[in-house]
Order: sequence, then structure tokens, then C-alpha cells
Amino acid sequence: MTHEMLEAIRSKVEKETQKHQYGNALFWADKAVSLGGGDPKDIFTFVNILYLRGEYRRAVYFIQTNRLQITFYGAYLIAKCQAARGDWNEAKETLELLPEPSPLAPPPITSDGVMTEQELMSSVYLLKGTVYQALDNHQFAAQCFKLALKEDPYCVEAYENLVYNHYYTGKCEGEIISDTIDNSEDLTSEEAELIRFLYSGMSKKYHNQQKQIVPNSLTCFNNNVTVLTSQAERLYYNCRFNSSYETCLRALKIDPYHFPTLLVHIGCLYELGKKNDLFILGHKLVELYPKAYISWYAVGIYYSLIKKWESARQCLSKSTSLNKLFAAGWLAYGHAFAAEGENDQALATYFTASRLLKGCHLPLLYIGLQYGSTNNPLLAEKFFKEAISLAPNDPFVLAEMGALYTQTGKWEYALSYLQQALSKVKEGEHEWAATTWSPLYINLGQVYRIAKQYDQAIKCFKHAQFLACDSSTVYTGLGFVYALQGNAILAVEYCHKALDKERQDPFTIQLLEMSLTALAGSGDKSDEEEIEPEEREEIKCTPTVF
Repeated sequence: MTHEMLEAIRSKVEKETQKHQYGNALFWADKAVSLGGGDPKDIFTFVNILYLRGEYRRAVYFIQTNRLQITFYGAYLIAKCQAARGDWNEAKETLELLPEPSPLAPPPITSDGVMTEQELMSSVYLLKGTVYQALDNHQFAAQCFKLALKEDPYCVEAYENLVYNHYYTGKCEGEIISDTIDNSEDLTSEEAELIRFLYSGMSKKYHNQQKQIVPNSLTCFNNNVTVLTSQAERLYYNCRFNSSYETCLRALKIDPYHFPTLLVHIGCLYELGKKNDLFILGHKLVELYPKAYISWYAVGIYYSLIKKWESARQCLSKSTSLNKLFAAGWLAYGHAFAAEGENDQALATYFTASRLLKGCHLPLLYIGLQYGSTNNPLLAEKFFKEAISLAPNDPFVLAEMGALYTQTGKWEYALSYLQQALSKVKEGEHEWAATTWSPLYINLGQVYRIAKQYDQAIKCFKHAQFLACDSSTVYTGLGFVYALQGNAILAVEYCHKALDKERQDPFTIQLLEMSLTALAGSGDKSDEEEIEPEEREEIKCTPTVF
């Protein structure tokens, strides 16, 4: 047979593979092996098609019978097949014994040319990271993913693993992007700009909450699903849930089953209280993707929204079992325990999440909240500080630290952290109308009152009143400050408003009685020192994160 015939068969194999007609491709690939006299290029083509068909043991057998396991690419393919079968220890052993890269049997890549050594090494490191990750050796997995990205900056799977599995902090992710681009000699300036833009959009949003600016040269990506998802996630972290929801809808119109978009969308549906939409989405995902972690997460979040906590825990447990590194699933699972006061189980869940997600500060934040709710301020402070070390720019953590110091009477520290939190909120694009931030203003008003900065305290309580108009805590806070200023009329007015919302609050009742007495001219009780400490119950600070 002529060389032209061999090339024609090879071309036919490539076309059939592109059409996903793997049966046809496999048949003619086998004939190309015979026509080519056992050329390693044809054998690897045959083996690759076996891999695409899921015939992993058969692929390994053909590599070994043709003694191609001694080549770098042959050994890599064996490890790839072993990993696909779930034989992680075998894959690990194969990868640890890889021979040196050699052009003896280069892999058959596209018509554009042969895979470079850097691209092949990147694939090997990516596979190593996946194997170590499956074996719960996350430290080695993270190192392998970094090496994969170093070898090939286009290896987005490696970067996604680093980001979505929270191996590093947001600051470290930014450094990885810079190192990857700066150390790559093959990237053009346009390629570097594109990779920096896309990877930066995928990194942690609470590290840098300001809007990501799309370069003029990349405006064609304005309607790209990945970019829209990044925008939606940033809006979500800034508590702009309606805007995030609308952005998710734009992205889902393009790709309705894009998991990263669905994750943000589920969060928006929960925050906006859209029970019916969440119910429909959850059951649709379970029907279409019964073995996907996102499906059971959606159903679990629906049950959380309607406060059926036992059902929520069952679904969220299944979600985290399908993806052990699913951060949102672990946190929601812990919340489902905490909602019913099961503190030990909640703490155990948050600690598990903290162990698995080394670069994520949220498990530490919620551990601190649990300890704070059980009157253990020392441990709460310890974990809040650890959370701040991982995410120093997250206003939620700063606000919680300020709330803790308010509770424990460390007013100077409380004021410092609450002011920092407020500053971070103003720096970002947070939704000011969000009731999320009313506790921040309440706690700040408390501290200003104690510091006798009454005008500042009134401003904070007024702002909290704007965000959460029907809060008895805000009305009592205003009444207390006006009483301390000697304005008994306004003190009585706000005490009545507070008691309309919470009739049995003992402190508000006492404050009302004192203000009425002062108003009647029977005595001036406006001085804070005249209120006996044992009779003065401070307005309890409210956690920002629920």
C-alpha cells in the first residue's frame, strides 16, 4: 500500500474523531497501525480513541504490548487511564516512575503540529494534582497545579482547581497570576492581557471587591459566560443581589447549565426569597444531573429557605459527599445545624471545611460566630483573627470582630474594627440599601454612644433605621441616646416605637419610665452614670453574617 493511502486513512480517522463517531475512528485507526507498520504515532492515535470510548483497560494493554510504556507519553496515558478508572494509587505509582521526556514517540496532536514539551509537562502536572487531590494530599496537589500553570499559562483547569478548591488566599492567587505571566517567555502582550483579565476575574471576590474593568481590547468578552459569572459573583459578594440575579439570568440564557453561574444564581434566589424558582431549579437539576454536587446543593438550599433543616442537611450532606472540596456546600451544611442550635455538629462541619479549604476564611468566620453565640469570646476572637489574616479586606469579618469587642466591652478595639468595616463597605460597590449592613451601623452607634459621641451615634442609628426601618433595637438605641442628651420628648417617642415592635423588652420599659419621669420634671435621669449597672442591659450587638 502507498504512503498516500496511509495518509488518507489517517485523515479519515481524524475526521471521524471530530464527528465523535469513535467506532468508525477506532476501526480505521486499527488499519492505520497495520499500514504504518506499527508506527508509534498510529498506535497512540488508536489508544487515544480507546480512551475517548472509555475502554481504559484495553488502552493500557495496547500501550504495554507495544512496549510504549517506556516512553514518557505512553506512561502518561497509562496513568491517565488508571485515574479515569479511579485507581488512584496505581496512577500515583505510574506518575512517580515516569521516564524522561523523549521525542522517540511524540503524541499525535492536531494538524498544527506536535505538542510541545512544556504542554505535555503541564498535562502531567495537572494529572498529578488530580491524583493527589483524590488521595487527600492537598498540599502536593496544590504544588502540582501551580507547576502545571507555570509550564502552560493556558492550563485553566489547573488555575480553576487552585481557586475553586481554595488552596490559597486571594492575595496568593494574584501573585500566582503575576508569576505565571511574568515568567512565560512565549506569551505575547495580547495573550498576557487576556490571561490576566480572565484569571483575575475568577479569583476570590472578597479580596478585591471593586469592579473589574474590561480593557478596551477585550470588550468582545462583555457577553461571555465566564466574564458575566465573574461580574455576578462580585455583585453577590457586594450584597447587590438583584443586580447579581439579573447578570446570572443573562449568563444562563447563553449557557443554562454552566455550574459556576448556577452556584451564584442559587445564592441569589436564596437571598431574594424566590422559593418557587429555587424549587423548580433544584428538581430540574436533580432530574438532569442526579450525580452532580450542584443539583443536591440547590435542593438543600431550597429546604434551608423554607426552614426544613433536616431535609436540608440530608441534601447538603450528599452534595459534599459528591464533591469533598465544595466550599459553599460545607458552609450551608454547617448553617443547617447552627439554625437549630446544634452547635457541636455545626462546629464539626465548619472545622472540616476549614481543614479542607485552607485558603478560605469563611469556615473560620463561622467557627468564631459559633463560639461567640455560646459565650466563648476568647475562642471567637482567635478564629476571627485567623479569618482576618486570610481576608483582611472582607468587611463581614471586620464587622464581626467589632461586634465581638462591643459585647466584651473593649470599646476602642470595637470602634477601630467597625470603622474599618465601614470603610471597606464604602470602598467596594456594596448595595447600601441592603439590610445586611444595618447591624454594622447599630453596633457602631452603640460604641459612639458609650464614647459619648452622641451626634455620631444618632447618625449611625438613623442610617440603620433607613436600612431596617422596623427594628426595635434601632428605636431603643435612638431613645437611649436622646435620653442621655436630655431630650426626653424624643426619648419617649422612640421608646414607644420600640415597644410597638417588642413589648416585653425590660431595658426599653425602664428607659421609657425614666424618660417619662424626666419629662414630668420629677428629676433629670439623662446622665448615663445615674443608671445603675445592674439595671442597664446594653442593647445586644447583632451579627452581620447569618
